[in-house]
Amino acid sequence: SAFSSSAKGYQNFKVAIYCRAQEVNQMGDANWLATRWDEISRQVKVDKVYLETHRDVILVDEKTVLAAKKFFQEKGVEVAGGITYTIAESNRFQTFCYTRPEQRKRAKEIAEYTAKLFDEVILDDFFFTSCKCEVCIKAKGDKSWSEFRIDLMKGASRNLIVGPAKAVNPKVKM
Repeated sequence: SAFSSSAKGYQNFKVAIYCRAQEVNQMGDANWLATRWDEISRQVKVDKVYLETHRDVILVDEKTVLAAKKFFQEKGVEVAGGITYTIAESNRFQTFCYTRPEQRKRAKEIAEYTAKLFDEVILDDFFFTSCKCEVCIKAKGDKSWSEFRIDLMKGASRNLIVGPAKAVNPKVKM
């Protein structure tokens, strides 16, 4: 049956879990991590874990990320990175403003940092913008908001995320 498990997982599907930066940050405590993993792995066979490096201005330190990565790899679990480009989810899912130079710089740094640690990185579904700050309004000009944001995010994807990540780690899949 689809639910019969093997040593590596299930026959007809794979299970992946996504760990937010808040949880990854706690994985520096080996006891905390082992306890959580024991609870999860008793209930489901996990094939892959995504370890998020950034969310809500939390950037998990390299030592913690690498320790968590090693922990899961030693359990035979595939490991990849994750990024959520939020500033404050509690503030109506406030994401980065990709027109502001300081936030563009930070987005690039996060992509580079994460690509240095992983050969595969997934962007959480918060990779969008709804910003209407004065910088965005000025940059938008005569375009519709849709046109402006599509162009803005295409550029951000290429120039702030994928390009810089590939420059740091040519093998990385974003």
